[in-house]
Amino acid sequence: MSVLVLDPEVVAGEHLQRQLSSLGYNSLCINRSDVAARMSAQGDVDLVICCDEESLTSLCELPCGVGVVFASRSPLTLDTALRCMRFNVQDCWELPLDESVLEAKVSSTILRNQKKNQAMNAELLAMRGELERDQRAGQYIQMGMLPPNPMGIGHYRLQHKVEPSLILSGDFIDYFQITDRYFACYVADVAGHGASSAFVTVLLKNFSRRLRREYRNSMLRNPGEVLAWINSELLDQGFDKHVAMFFGIVDMQESKLRYANAAQLPPAMIVVDGKLASLEQKGRPLGLFADLEYETKSVDFPVGAKVVVFSDGVLDLISEPTLEAKEKRLGELVTRAHSMDVLWASLDQSQLGLDDVSCLLLHHES
Repeated sequence: MSVLVLDPEVVAGEHLQRQLSSLGYNSLCINRSDVAARMSAQGDVDLVICCDEESLTSLCELPCGVGVVFASRSPLTLDTALRCMRFNVQDCWELPLDESVLEAKVSSTILRNQKKNQAMNAELLAMRGELERDQRAGQYIQMGMLPPNPMGIGHYRLQHKVEPSLILSGDFIDYFQITDRYFACYVADVAGHGASSAFVTVLLKNFSRRLRREYRNSMLRNPGEVLAWINSELLDQGFDKHVAMFFGIVDMQESKLRYANAAQLPPAMIVVDGKLASLEQKGRPLGLFADLEYETKSVDFPVGAKVVVFSDGVLDLISEPTLEAKEKRLGELVTRAHSMDVLWASLDQSQLGLDDVSCLLLHHES
């Protein structure tokens, strides 16, 4: 057992420290409360005996495994004891103490603190288990919100991959047919990780359902209008979260992809006849600024072409040292890969868990 005696005047503290050493405790007398706090934070201390009432204010934030008692050189009063209780002091002693009395007090205080910590740890483990069960249930629901994988719409084959860094993901992918001629697809990356970000993906799925029912005809040729609508809806909800998103609408009659971007990186890519092109486009994140407009661009999407969209977590799975080199390498992998499985296997799987990672793959089949 390690016991610290904190006494700015040292005199009483040194006598107490000698008593503790003779009782077999690993003890040390110091005169600075910041040193006591630092040593306690390092995990080398079981009990701090403070001989100075003013120093108690510096000991309020000690780790839960460290006990604190106040040892007074003056007769203890009720007011003193009440003040000590406000500083989470476990006991108050009046010095001097016989060694037999001191041993009993130290032993009982440390034992009481250990039992308290064991109970707290058991409670924390139970709470952690319950939280993990809740998150697993949430993961099941969240994965159930994703679209069929793979899915065919007309002559187009759509696939996705979502790998959360935690149990729940802040990345979300959806694709769905709107009319006989048009279908929509998007990759969204909610800022942050875990439950709060995952909750926003539920809202995004609701937007998907509403868009299928409530779309305006102008939206079918202008996905930038869709992003502006989602941005307004997010702001109305008042969430303290912003979302990066690539949103595309495929015109199956014209074999054309119209798309808009809200700060989604890395840029989406299209491969036509083995040649790669970046669908790079500027745009602010959703959910931060009111009355934003998003530019719509279009690109031919002929038979045999494929479009790939990643969330930014994929950059952690590329070993190149710079962003430019990572994007170049990613383009090479996309150009060569003929399926989602091949593309995913070409990434550095050992780095999964650093960030949510997702991928959308669209292929125009003959």
